[in-house]
Amino acid sequence: MQPVAVTLSKCQDYSPVAVQAAVERMLANLGGIERFVSPGQSVLLKPNMLTDRNPDQAVTTHPEVVRALIRIVKKRGGRPIVADSPANVTKIERVWEQTGFRALCDAEDVPLLNLEKTGSVRMEAGGISFTVAKPVLEADVLVSIPKVKTHMLTIFTGAVKNLYGTIPGFQKATLHKAHPTPVEFGKLLAAIYTRTKPHLAVADAIVGMDGEGPSGGDPVKLGFLAASSDSVALDVVLCRILGIDTRSVPYFKPLKIASLGETDFSRIEMSGTPMRDLDHVRFRIPSTLTGRLIPRPLVKLLQPFIWIRPAFSNRCVSCKRCARACPMEALHIEPGSRPILDPKRCIGCCCCHEVCPERAVEMRLSPLLSFVRRGKLP
Repeated sequence: MQPVAVTLSKCQDYSPVAVQAAVERMLANLGGIERFVSPGQSVLLKPNMLTDRNPDQAVTTHPEVVRALIRIVKKRGGRPIVADSPANVTKIERVWEQTGFRALCDAEDVPLLNLEKTGSVRMEAGGISFTVAKPVLEADVLVSIPKVKTHMLTIFTGAVKNLYGTIPGFQKATLHKAHPTPVEFGKLLAAIYTRTKPHLAVADAIVGMDGEGPSGGDPVKLGFLAASSDSVALDVVLCRILGIDTRSVPYFKPLKIASLGETDFSRIEMSGTPMRDLDHVRFRIPSTLTGRLIPRPLVKLLQPFIWIRPAFSNRCVSCKRCARACPMEALHIEPGSRPILDPKRCIGCCCCHEVCPERAVEMRLSPLLSFVRRGKLP
């Protein structure tokens, strides 16, 4: 069995020349764009457009990374398309404007699809049912282009988690409700990966996000791009670079069990910039990792005392996005006031935290989890 290839390229900023050169180097290391795209083929480029934030905030994939791929695909004779289904926001057009993807696609003359309006196909994998947007399934080539970030529920979000955006509309909230725990959500992500496995993944790690990601953390300069034909192997390498234990990322185990991608770092062949030559960065992990430290036999016994719930600061502007995103309808907002939480309904999915435009949501740990985090328990 041949080792899986993952390639890295140092890239210090988002200047078009630097990004274009870095992406071209990585693709050359993987066998060239001709390995992935033939003339005339449709190529769906799937960035992370999580919500309506400026690219400098490191919440979404930077448009320059997508621009480089658009130009490479066009030069090969392919037909690039850009598409994503962001989190619960009022208007997808606002997401396009704020993230810079409307301007990018206009400048490069490529279609920018609203996956909420393109129709979807019901699919099943591993006993889990979901729908996937038709353009994702109909494209000849699928490219995942994630932003490298932490994630309050999955600890890390990369090329695999990015595929959650192939699911259109409010179904995302329904799936969060049906798969509320990290373990269950990890199985869901593995199921989605089974049906939407990309041909290529290119990760934007020039500036990532650490801390309370995927939208409430802090931008952190990482200074590189990464690529592979195996999204799972790519995420394993990214975790290795950032010091994240893959055992804490819930989708790796079901992917390994299903033999979907390479999860063993020792079987991954690295090329391009050596890992040791990347800038050393202290990458902060989300506070929600604390809950994973309690041994499983104790979890059921201690369940009433183990929870992660949102609290709302005075940054709140009563936009109601959190209430609309909540799959359990656990939030109620009176005009001009902060959200009121029904703790009995809350499942700790962090959806409210993910969509807040003001960073007004803090995911707080129960007293027991706080003790664990401070190392007070054996």
